[in-house]
Amino acid sequence: MRTGILILSALACGLTAIAIRSARAQTTLEVPGPTNQYQPYIPPHQAPPPYQPDNGDTIQLLPQLTRPAPVQPQPVAPPAPPPVNAEPMTAQAAPALPAVFRGCWRGEVNQLDWIWREPGAHKIGFWTPKTYRLCYKQVGSQPFTLTFTETGVAPSDKIIHPQGDVVPIATDGRAYATMRSRLSFDEYRTHFDGSSPTFAVDENTNLDCRIAGDDMMVSADVYGTRDGEPWFRAHWRADFHRFAE
Repeated sequence: MRTGILILSALACGLTAIAIRSARAQTTLEVPGPTNQYQPYIPPHQAPPPYQPDNGDTIQLLPQLTRPAPVQPQPVAPPAPPPVNAEPMTAQAAPALPAVFRGCWRGEVNQLDWIWREPGAHKIGFWTPKTYRLCYKQVGSQPFTLTFTETGVAPSDKIIHPQGDVVPIATDGRAYATMRSRLSFDEYRTHFDGSSPTFAVDENTNLDCRIAGDDMMVSADVYGTRDGEPWFRAHWRADFHRFAE
């Protein structure tokens, strides 16, 4: 009997202990956390767009780019050649050239750098090579002068009666001088119109001359007229060389 009482008492104690532990655990779980505890924000999940199958008929367009209209290049007018002064020169105005110019020189102008027809003028035909010869010498006790000058035309069956000369204009006193040449000739017309078979050509040329050893480097601007009317302007470069008279 006593033994049964002891067993019941032990069971009662065990049940009481279990009930106490369960109450404590339930109490811990039901206590809310502190109200100031930081809670991270989690954005709501967005549903993906509905799937649309590509059947090959869909065209995707890229955003249109706004581009400025292309600028059309403007034609650049060629620089106007310097005017050729056709004022007559006198022997008194001719300067004394530096000693490096002494001797005889000759050259031939076979081609042009450019040639432009004057507005409203006749068409320009072929360019006939021009020839130059000049001698800068002393005669007796006189100062050095251009004792012989000649500008002409290479032999051609289209040109007759060529004649011309060269006159010095200015110098820097060292190795540079400007000169002017005049050349006139008659040229046969391409198509005879019942009048004269030829027309008169006059070429006034300004020459920039620089001595470099045995060469005279010449750059020239030409103004040409046809029967006294403006015809063309041209530019050329050539080297004149010394020769024994």
